[in-house]
Amino acid sequence: MEAERSDAPGGKSARTRESIVVALFELVKEGNLHPRVEEIAAKADVSVRTLFRHFDDMESLFAVAQAIMAERMDSNLVLPTVSGPFVERCHAYAVAQGTLYDDSRNYLLFYASRAKTVDDVNKIEKMASQKLRLRLWSALPECAAVQRPIREAIEQLFSFHAWQQLRYEQDLSKEEAVNAICKCAQALLKDAMIKIDIS
Repeated sequence: MEAERSDAPGGKSARTRESIVVALFELVKEGNLHPRVEEIAAKADVSVRTLFRHFDDMESLFAVAQAIMAERMDSNLVLPTVSGPFVERCHAYAVAQGTLYDDSRNYLLFYASRAKTVDDVNKIEKMASQKLRLRLWSALPECAAVQRPIREAIEQLFSFHAWQQLRYEQDLSKEEAVNAICKCAQALLKDAMIKIDIS
C-alpha cells in the first residue's frame, strides 16, 4: 500500500520532502556514494519512518534526486559566447565543461554506481551522451560536419569519462586536461581533411 502524502505546496510536508532530498545531495557531495537510509534521515533531521512517508522506497528518492540533478546540470552549464578560430572556442568550451564535471563529479559517480545491469549503465550513458552532443555541436559546429567516427571520437574527448581519467586517474591539472582535450580534438579535425579554420 502506498504511503500517504500531504504534498501541499509550501506546507510542512513539502519542506520535509525537500530537506530529505537536500540531505541526500549533501551526503553525496561529502563523498558518501552509498548513503544508507539511516544516514539520509539523520542528515535531514527526520526519522526513517518520516522519510518513508514521503518516499515509497529508496529508489523513488534516488529517482527524484536524479531528475533534479539532471536539470541543474543542464542549467548550470553556461556555454561561452566565444567567436574566432576553433582552438579558442574549443578551449572556452572545455573549461566550462570541465568546471561542470568537477563540481558535479560525486553526483555523477553516485548515479553511475547505482546501475545494477549493463542496460542500466547504457541507459544512463546514452542520456548523457545525447545532451553532450547537442551542447558540443552548438559550441563547436565543426564537429558535426565531419565523418561519424571522427565526430564520435571528439564527443568522447569531452565526456565525463575522459575528464575523470585525465583529472583524477592521470592526475592532470584542469588546464593540462583542457589542453590535452583541445589538442586531440584539433588533431582529429585536421585528419578529417575538411576546410575549416582550426588555427
